[in-house]
Amino acid sequence: MKITNEFKTGLIVVAAILAGVVFYVKTTDLSAKPYRLKTFFNYAEGIKADSIVKLSGVDVGRVENIEFKYTPDTKIELTLALDKKAKVHEDSLAFISTSGMIGDAYIGITSGSADKPFVKDGAMIASEDPVEMRKLMKKADAISENLDKTLLEVKSLASNVNNVVADNKTRIDSITSNLESTAVNFKEFSEDIKQHPWKLLMKGK
Repeated sequence: MKITNEFKTGLIVVAAILAGVVFYVKTTDLSAKPYRLKTFFNYAEGIKADSIVKLSGVDVGRVENIEFKYTPDTKIELTLALDKKAKVHEDSLAFISTSGMIGDAYIGITSGSADKPFVKDGAMIASEDPVEMRKLMKKADAISENLDKTLLEVKSLASNVNNVVADNKTRIDSITSNLESTAVNFKEFSEDIKQHPWKLLMKGK
């Protein structure tokens, strides 16, 4: 019987799949249970069930469950299922970040201090809430408004100073010019952030 090329190709594919299955079974501890930790956030935008969990930047698990707690204040309780090999120190902090500039949100965990003990399965670790974009934009608008008021006051002062010496007049004009430039730059920055909020997530960690 002549063996066709298609048949040979099929055998190679089947053999590759079987090899992969054998490798997975040999290298995976199917009886190992995940190392579960819990943490709370007041604000957790972008986090969902199955979001990645990273320890010191390395993938070590997933968000297993998300639950609201309403007593005494509304908080978000996250259950993190980590690989058994991952160990978290007592003073480690959970935080929310994103992969790349506009990637998916994930839970990060800091390495903590080497002299602190590891927390046990089911323990609670502290967290650090992310900056809410809504509040940040509100502060930016308030600062911009205050800059406008300051400019008006400085211009009014300069126009009413008739007997000021030339040297001081030059200084006031310089201050006014600098404030105007600062106000324009800040407004441009504020509008840019409103249109591209992901820029605030770019950080040099």
